[in-house]
Amino acid sequence: MIIYRLKSKNISYDLYLPKKSNGKVVLYIPGLPGHPRKKYLGEILTNNGFTFFEMRFPGSWESDGSFTMNNCVNSLKEAYNFLQKGVGIELRRNTQKEWKHNEIIFLGSSFGGGVVLSSHIKDPLTFVLLAPVTKIKHLKESLFILPSGDDDLFYLLSNGYNNAYRGLKKKDWLNFLNGKTLINPEKNMNNLKNKKLIFFQGTDDDVILNKHTAEYVKDLKDNSINIKLTEIKKTKHGEDLEEKAILSLIKNIQ
Repeated sequence: MIIYRLKSKNISYDLYLPKKSNGKVVLYIPGLPGHPRKKYLGEILTNNGFTFFEMRFPGSWESDGSFTMNNCVNSLKEAYNFLQKGVGIELRRNTQKEWKHNEIIFLGSSFGGGVVLSSHIKDPLTFVLLAPVTKIKHLKESLFILPSGDDDLFYLLSNGYNNAYRGLKKKDWLNFLNGKTLINPEKNMNNLKNKKLIFFQGTDDDVILNKHTAEYVKDLKDNSINIKLTEIKKTKHGEDLEEKAILSLIKNIQ
């Protein structure tokens, strides 16, 4: 399968095109740190008729700009507008690629799921969330504090991935952990009321705990938000969940 590289203003994408489109486009929003590329997801989805885009946040990997929490949320609007055009230029032979887009589905994993849940896009959309960040306090509680005073995830991103996440500042990170950036699903409940939410959660996930996802899902239901939660037994975080949930996911968005 050919994987095309496309770009909107700031964001780079991998594009997987099906032989026969069902008119549905899936936009994958990555975790943190994310490791491109999601070839396994892309191939299964396109084999079932979906067009699959994998985006990189601004300031990360091949995308332009600075990696900030607010830029992550705002990038969804840029990506959504780009996918709605149904046409773009692939960046090897400078040729035009087109895709049907009767429905656009956001597929957010972990940190990316928290970004999706914080989106300010007003249109009714389907959001598929794979063990997403929900209540920021639970993420904050899970971090290990090093002798330097930094938490282990910030230290990893700023030292082990410093060229992959460019522009990440400690002040912005601390604001995120204290609920003071646009990434804050709890403060975005009203904008989820016209969305269809589909959650997948591994029962053995030790990064995003099953009980925390269930707690947030209950909050959504209490706010009359359309939500379905599927628990995947004996499943951990990240790619383990993605690979085990993909066939169930396809059934839910057919």
